[in-house]
Amino acid sequence: MRGDNANITNLLAVLSDEERTVLKLRALFEQRGYRRYHTNRFEEYRFYLENLSFLRSEQVITFSDLDGRLMALKPDVTLSIAKNVDSSNGLRKLYYIENVYRPNATGRSFAEINQMGLECIGPVGRKEVREVIHLAYESLKLTGEPFRLSISHVGFIAGLLKSLRVPPKHYAALFESIASKNPHGLLAAAEAAGIGSENIDYLKKAALLSGEAQSVLKQAELLCRNGEMQRSLNQIRHALEGLTDPNILVDFSIRGDEDYYSGIMFCGYIEGKSRLVLSGGQYDNMMKKLHKSGRAIGFALTLNELFGR
Repeated sequence: MRGDNANITNLLAVLSDEERTVLKLRALFEQRGYRRYHTNRFEEYRFYLENLSFLRSEQVITFSDLDGRLMALKPDVTLSIAKNVDSSNGLRKLYYIENVYRPNATGRSFAEINQMGLECIGPVGRKEVREVIHLAYESLKLTGEPFRLSISHVGFIAGLLKSLRVPPKHYAALFESIASKNPHGLLAAAEAAGIGSENIDYLKKAALLSGEAQSVLKQAELLCRNGEMQRSLNQIRHALEGLTDPNILVDFSIRGDEDYYSGIMFCGYIEGKSRLVLSGGQYDNMMKKLHKSGRAIGFALTLNELFGR
């Protein structure tokens, strides 16, 4: 037994920080009942063309298969899992370590990006949503680096715009300004949408709320105008039960396409990294669009960004 322990210790000593972190994450996910899932490296390009608004970029690497079909190297894992996993017989809890192919940060060339993440698909309820949020928090904590986890909800801003009777054709411009935390752009977009000055002040105050979770939730409570906004706050509170870390923030500027996302959205940052290292959310609407039963929530860690590759 001592010899076995020594061998394990020696093995761990030669692993890189990335390899050790991946092993810890695998252990974390598997202890919670998640099982590893392997996706194909490519799908038919038509599938991605039909879901371009979910992708970070419309640019996809394509090639012709031997049977003449136009194929694409996988730019996203979640889409592939949602398309191919059958959850009709119950809850599926899956994790993956996969490469995706997207334009790099400069947008001048493509990059192979290594991701590790998980998806919970099927009869997803409040318990599963809370579990995934907690796993996102624990995943960031496992890196051993200072971090923050920011959480939002599609329903808060959607309910806000409905309360102001904003025509849907103006949503995109408003969401863009909110996501970029651009008060001047938000003012221009609000004026173009015909929102009065009093309501513009209210919109700016509510949409740009960001900070320590419990403090922001209290402020947001005072700004609720309808049931949709209230339900979104209740769902965030439930998801955060048991988490009191001041590094957990609520930030309503986090953007998600309502055609796909349906509830909580979140992202994670590591101190010293210029871009986010974790992103996720509930994507029930994607499941409906793919004619799948059930609900879904998940997140992905970008290992390239986390380990500076």
